[in-house]
Amino acid sequence: AKRNNFPPIVVSVLDKQANTLVQKRMDGDVHVAFPDFSYAKAYTCVALDVSSREFRDKYTTQNDASKIAQLNSMMSISQGKMAAFPGGILLRNEENVVIGAIGVSGAAGDEDEYAALRGVWDSGLGLSTWPAEHSCTTALD
Repeated sequence: AKRNNFPPIVVSVLDKQANTLVQKRMDGDVHVAFPDFSYAKAYTCVALDVSSREFRDKYTTQNDASKIAQLNSMMSISQGKMAAFPGGILLRNEENVVIGAIGVSGAAGDEDEYAALRGVWDSGLGLSTWPAEHSCTTALD
């Protein structure tokens, strides 16, 4: 995030059962809600086997009121644990098994998602991500 001049972010890493493995925040002015947002983005991924962006797009792309109502109901039933905006990515191991997720919050949604993806790609851990590519137009690297 720093090398791209993104605002300070919070990162949540969850296992496949949605247990928090680690949550870290950058120094700086980080909003009090961002830890909850980053958790919710990651939770959405492990709960539904999709990225948080894909969750949003599945129910909002066609602007169908019944699908939007379903999306809102799912978030409500999960007691606010799910988030329908970019920044949550799914993690798979070399056998293509879901092992967890990362959620990032603090910058714009595309920037949050990029920071999560970039962290995994730069880690050298051999994990695959979903999404596999980023949509960020403001990244400098």
